[in-house]
Amino acid sequence: MQYVAPSSPLSIGGVLDDWIRLFRASFSRCWALALIAVAGSAVTQFFITPPLPQAGQNPLQALQQVFAMMRVAGLLVIVSWLITLVVNGALLTQQVAIMRGEASRSFSAALGAGLRRLPQMLLAAVLMALIAAAICLPIGVGAGVIFALRHAGHDPAALTFVVVIAGLALAVFLLYVVVRLEFWLPALFMEDCGGAAALGFSWRLVKGHWWRVTMISFVALIIVAILNMALTWIAGGVVSLAGIHALDAPLTNPAQFIHRMRIVGALAAVGNVVIIPLLTAVALAIYRDLKLRREGGDLAARAEALSGS
Repeated sequence: MQYVAPSSPLSIGGVLDDWIRLFRASFSRCWALALIAVAGSAVTQFFITPPLPQAGQNPLQALQQVFAMMRVAGLLVIVSWLITLVVNGALLTQQVAIMRGEASRSFSAALGAGLRRLPQMLLAAVLMALIAAAICLPIGVGAGVIFALRHAGHDPAALTFVVVIAGLALAVFLLYVVVRLEFWLPALFMEDCGGAAALGFSWRLVKGHWWRVTMISFVALIIVAILNMALTWIAGGVVSLAGIHALDAPLTNPAQFIHRMRIVGALAAVGNVVIIPLLTAVALAIYRDLKLRREGGDLAARAEALSGS
């Protein structure tokens, strides 16, 4: 399918349509890259399911086994996240090339671009985490203060009201900041900049368009969530058709139930072949529209300045 990038800002429906067109045009170049993230996610899903205690095993040994599994699972989650970051970079490399009308990147070239950008992606992710932690820190401090005041005999109802209002205000502020910064990943690949600069690009682009971006992102996430749920149900149906039934497994055969949980989790990860390219495509579509709007505003400002002079 031939994709032509929009040359002017679009409506909300137009941006969503552009998202789907970009996804369809790029999927043939992206699915093999997405399989790398799927493999990492499937392995992680398979091994994070807690094991059953062995016969004759005392509670302390069973607890130690669970803690050992949790350490391995934590390491797998980190490795899977890093793999997903690299794959996201590779997918964006392919989709940016399509958006610009350039030649398709090879599998190795796209993956190499993702690997080269990994340090900057990690920097931006760490900065995002620090910003979120700085916003959430007052919640913890306030909870400690409220706890101390309650023990000092102050009215618990009034203190609870203050905590709820302050928590809601901080949650709204956190959402505002996250939306302003959420396009750092496409900015990093579209603008060929570093991680900190990409956060700045995203912040400036979303300025004045927060509600619009939030609405588009919300609709897109609903679509992706429904699709992901459908793919998970399909995975469960495949497992059931294969003869791994679990309606009575928790009571009659716990080992079979655990085995089924692992297989369903691993199969459900296969849906990421579609989900991950969809998420990168929608981020690019929104970013492109925001950039066109900003460039249009800059041109209008320049034209007004020239006419005034």
